[in-house]
Amino acid sequence: MTQQPTTLTGIAVEDVDREPFAAHATIADGGIRLSAADEPSAGLLLPGLVNAHDHLRSLVPPSRAGERMSLTTAIAAANDLQLAVEPDDYRVLTALGAARQVRAGTTTVVDHVYPLHRPGLLDAVVAGHRAVGVRGFVALGVMTRGVKELCTSVEDVVALAERAADTLLPKEQMYLAPVSLRQNDPGDYAVVAEAAQRLGLRTYTHIAELPSEVEDCVAEHGLRPIELLYEAGFLMPGTVLVHGVVPSDREIELMAQTGAALVYCPTNHLRFAKGFAPVVDMIDAGVPVMLGVDGMESLFHEMRQAVYAQGQARSAPGSLGSAQAFSMATRTSAAVLGLPAGFDGGDCVRLDASGPQWHPMADPVWTVVHRGAPADVTDVVVAGRPVLRDGVLVEVDQHQLAHEAADVAQRLARRAGTPVPPLWRPWAVSSPSQNDQQKEHS
Repeated sequence: MTQQPTTLTGIAVEDVDREPFAAHATIADGGIRLSAADEPSAGLLLPGLVNAHDHLRSLVPPSRAGERMSLTTAIAAANDLQLAVEPDDYRVLTALGAARQVRAGTTTVVDHVYPLHRPGLLDAVVAGHRAVGVRGFVALGVMTRGVKELCTSVEDVVALAERAADTLLPKEQMYLAPVSLRQNDPGDYAVVAEAAQRLGLRTYTHIAELPSEVEDCVAEHGLRPIELLYEAGFLMPGTVLVHGVVPSDREIELMAQTGAALVYCPTNHLRFAKGFAPVVDMIDAGVPVMLGVDGMESLFHEMRQAVYAQGQARSAPGSLGSAQAFSMATRTSAAVLGLPAGFDGGDCVRLDASGPQWHPMADPVWTVVHRGAPADVTDVVVAGRPVLRDGVLVEVDQHQLAHEAADVAQRLARRAGTPVPPLWRPWAVSSPSQNDQQKEHS
């Protein structure tokens, strides 16, 4: 069936090098045609936002009880639940995370998936992406250290990638991704690099995330973490390194020299008191820097957090400008992932800019970065296909999905033998059994 054209109107903010203009975006035949409008409407049209690092299937409902957790403690707290996980749990929780991102204007996400210790988990993650309509890249996590039952061999994950490439998922949307030096033997990186080159895949990992990681690496191997990856042949064009909070000048040079990119996750860094990544130095050295949500809220928050955090780190407001932050969430990320820039790939996000927080609007780019929020997103189009229309997800019932996710969280806790969290359910839609219970008590 031929898709009926849909037209979105607003001020087009396609690229920081092009002046915003009043536009109509016509969505038809799997693409977007942009044309000038006579007058602007109360909306903003953005290219799709790219979340370059996340773990969409959050197993532990966040609460005040976890606010003092360190990164290491938070990882340990999830292990019991990971042991109890089934593929359908991954599917539901991934779909919930994808829905949250789409409602925040994200059209593409790189989902770092681990552990992959049971059959069917990768299929479940991809099904979760597709249920919502987000464009999902998957970084297949390799984890050889830690809880034995959760570990996988490099060979097993490489074999999984071979089976999945261009069948379950296009090869261009897959990475081989050792988790980190905490959860991998250093030798894993060389084996993964060789396999990636053989299969035509790219590489991806967390690295240089904490000072303790650097200290341990130097003590054990005589090299800093990114230097170790370089010696292993892991750094190559298209390699994505996540966090990079504490690299040396030499390591930044190695990243630029090899064509590796960085994902900066400023809110996550602040949440876990990791420090300030030298993002401005990396950009100046020619390293492409993208933005990742990494379990936090949205790319709108990450854009402004990046501006504020880098200004704080250098004691100089504006060290990282709004234009750079906007590009990190759009054009730069699209280029690193191999996606078309701007609206050319058929992605579009519309924001309602009628609220008082937007005005007076002198600079749409600045205003998007510093005032935009998920609540302003009205429409999202991915590859020419509407997945959010007038604030409602097109492909999935968001209330039913929230109920399913609550069920999963409680089932996981029971299986793991941990305290079952009391959860507030969404009240807009209730299951038939809950409706009956409500009638009985009325």
